[in-house]
Amino acid sequence: MAKVQAFLLWLLVALRLIRRPELSVALVADHPDPGAMKVGVIYVVGGAGYRKWAYFRCPADHDEIVQLSLMRERRPRWTVTTDFLGRPTIHPSVRQLEGSYAHFWVRNGRIDWCPDTGRKLPRFPENFNKRGPC
Repeated sequence: MAKVQAFLLWLLVALRLIRRPELSVALVADHPDPGAMKVGVIYVVGGAGYRKWAYFRCPADHDEIVQLSLMRERRPRWTVTTDFLGRPTIHPSVRQLEGSYAHFWVRNGRIDWCPDTGRKLPRFPENFNKRGPC
C-alpha cells in the first residue's frame, strides 16, 4: 500500500495537480534521537492504536526541535492526521514560544505561516484571565 501511495503522490506532483508536500510522517516506537532527525519529517511516537508525541525540526530554524503532545488526557495537545496520500495535517497551529517564535499551520503536508510568526507574544499580568470579585 505504501508503494502505491508514494507512486500516486509522485504522479500527482509530476502532473502539477498538487504541490509537493514539505512534510511527511514517520511512525516510530520510541523518541527519536535529535541528531538523527531529518528536516521535513514528523516523527510520531506511538504504537498500535495510540500516539504519544510528535517531533520535528522547526521549519523556521532547523536547529530547534518541536515537541507536541498527542495524548488525549494532556493539555495542551495536538492531533496529527494523514490523508490518503500520507500528507500530514496538525491541529491546532504550532507556536514556538521561544527561539524563532515561529507560528504556523501544517495542512496536507504544507506549512502555512501565520502573519505573527517571528514575533514574541506580549506578556500579560498573572491575573489577566482570572475573574474579579464580581
